[in-house]
Amino acid sequence: MGDALPPGNTAREMVEQVTKPLEEYIFTYKEVKKEKTFSKSRDGIVYIQVELNDDLTNKDEFWSKFKHGVSQFKSELPSNVLALVVQDDFGDTSALLITMESEDKTYRELDDYMDLLQGRLRRIPAVGRMTVSGMQNEQISVYLDHDRLSKYGLSDQTLALSLMQKGFITNGGRVKDGSMVEPIYVSRSLNTVRDVQEQIIYTDPLGNVVRLKDVARVVREYPDPDSYITNNGRKCLLLSIEMKKGKNIVAMGDEINKVLDEFQTELPSDVTLFRITDQPKVVDDSVSNFLHELIIAIVAVVIVVMLLLPLRVALVAASTIPITIFISLGLFYAFGIELNTVTLGMIVDNSIVIIDSYLEKLGEGCSRWHASIESTTHFLKSIFSATLAISITFFPFLATCTGMIHDFLLSFPWGITIVLATSLLIATMLVPFMQFYFIRKPMEAKKEEGKKAFSFLDLLQKYYNRLFDCCFRHPIVTVSVGVLSVVIGGWMMGRLPQQLLPAADRNQFAVEIYLPTGTDVDVTAAVADSMEHILRQDPRVVSVASFKGCASPRFQTAYAPQIPGTNYAQFIVNTTGVEATVELLDEYAPKYTDYFPNARVRFKQLSYSDAVYPIEVRLSGEDLDVLKHDAKVIEERLHGMDGLVLVQTDFNEPLPAIAVNLKEDEATRLGVKLRVGVHPCHALRQRLADSQCMGGRLRYPCHVEEYECRPCPACRLER
Repeated sequence: MGDALPPGNTAREMVEQVTKPLEEYIFTYKEVKKEKTFSKSRDGIVYIQVELNDDLTNKDEFWSKFKHGVSQFKSELPSNVLALVVQDDFGDTSALLITMESEDKTYRELDDYMDLLQGRLRRIPAVGRMTVSGMQNEQISVYLDHDRLSKYGLSDQTLALSLMQKGFITNGGRVKDGSMVEPIYVSRSLNTVRDVQEQIIYTDPLGNVVRLKDVARVVREYPDPDSYITNNGRKCLLLSIEMKKGKNIVAMGDEINKVLDEFQTELPSDVTLFRITDQPKVVDDSVSNFLHELIIAIVAVVIVVMLLLPLRVALVAASTIPITIFISLGLFYAFGIELNTVTLGMIVDNSIVIIDSYLEKLGEGCSRWHASIESTTHFLKSIFSATLAISITFFPFLATCTGMIHDFLLSFPWGITIVLATSLLIATMLVPFMQFYFIRKPMEAKKEEGKKAFSFLDLLQKYYNRLFDCCFRHPIVTVSVGVLSVVIGGWMMGRLPQQLLPAADRNQFAVEIYLPTGTDVDVTAAVADSMEHILRQDPRVVSVASFKGCASPRFQTAYAPQIPGTNYAQFIVNTTGVEATVELLDEYAPKYTDYFPNARVRFKQLSYSDAVYPIEVRLSGEDLDVLKHDAKVIEERLHGMDGLVLVQTDFNEPLPAIAVNLKEDEATRLGVKLRVGVHPCHALRQRLADSQCMGGRLRYPCHVEEYECRPCPACRLER
């Protein structure tokens, strides 16, 4: 993703002056997939999401070249473009999201505790990048009283110049004494709120001075935030932890849990740690579920085979399952194949075929040695052909799938081939020896009072033979029934819901709230708080992490949070279980999607698909007005279709603004510059950008405002 930041430009100016030239440059790279690359232009900023061709193998090398090229291209953009940033780690996923929350502690105190926690977590070798979100920095605010300024004959510009000179410190130089070169360090004169209050801003020849406290009110405070994070209604800081590549995420999770448990005991009672997302636990549950399914498979094979064959035979067949699985896992590790999906199909089938033939040979009077050899060689070609046919079936996925689906399925055919090949080797190399040593007698029919004892295998064989003879007596009917079964099966499949990649079985889901462009964060927070209150009343909801005016870090590979803004809010909702997640989504999504006026609420179940929406229609052209008209027509038609819950376009709503057109002649005569004429105090703040106060290790920006000034509700201009 690329970001360009030219302040002061409207969205339309951004498109013409920045977006189009930048897109034309990006498309000069043959590795870029043009049809999937798109941009979003806003006032003063543009986002361009770049997607690469599927056949590109060395993506890191391309991004390095791309960053260098973009940095050089910045000189060809307008001079007011402050930054051109390329983020190639956009898809990095957090292993854990941890909140540190408190009702009484300030953000500065929470930040101190968070620094201590990060220091301990860095000692864990598997822990990679850690980032903290939700921090609100304190500032020293200076509220001017213009009546007092006028009384002393001072102006905003005089005050700004004085504060800037005090806050901006440069290198003090060096002293050379012939043998040593000693640097000079000048200490800052503004270190506390009192230092700012006592700052002399004017002095006359008689020695009379005017201090800042004489014309302004100076306070240290938290500014009104444009974004903040809460968890269950409590203010918090969010720590995102990523894992280093190639490490064991479950082992890392265990080490992190130990650190968190120890650190929690050292925190004050009103400061708590909470895990919003826990990928190590998800992986650990998946491994436990796999082992559980493995045990079920072994027991099921034993039970089924026992209905047809003796217990000793069933145990020999069932023992091949764990042997095959664990040998396959060792091969996965050796070849660097990650364990994502495991299939148990045909693992035991080959062994049962060999064992059944062995029992048949024993019944015909063959010795155990010859029966083991002949049973294996007789069916070797058959089971090899079946294994090869099933393995080849999955390789076309690599040629037909692209993008993230291709990456997900890349190792799947090879994994299937390794498992089935291992099963074949076990059936042909190990099973002959096992059946030779453990199965010494053929199956004998037991007799009770001169009659043959009941055998489920004999009963099954009896009715199978009857059905077999019936099918050959009526070939036309048999073929017709087979064709009809295929047709009915195809019809039933077409009636079922279809999805290429499944939804993730998680005890959490996401909620996204959109309001019209330009909506104040307080209005967005009011809607978000109402929705959060509704969710927290449900006993199936464990926690609600709320991101107001911002988005969460990427906590699931296929879920990409939206671009943040004051009109956007996001929830991460944890539930009591997977079933509760599905129930909540089915219950709340139809009811609350359009529940709030001027707000759109989207309930998002986590899945393995990278599509933002199930169905997307993209319109492209040169005329923006024509695109808007056509998009509106399509949107109206889609609204008339049944089964569609949410239909929207990515065009932002028109943002109310104030246009100021200066009379150039009069402005020049009065010495009024455009920037000062439009926003006097904005220029003042720009000159104070380097004016800072040091309080210990903390740096407080100085923020000058007019005394008792209130922001204009229409345009949010502040003086």
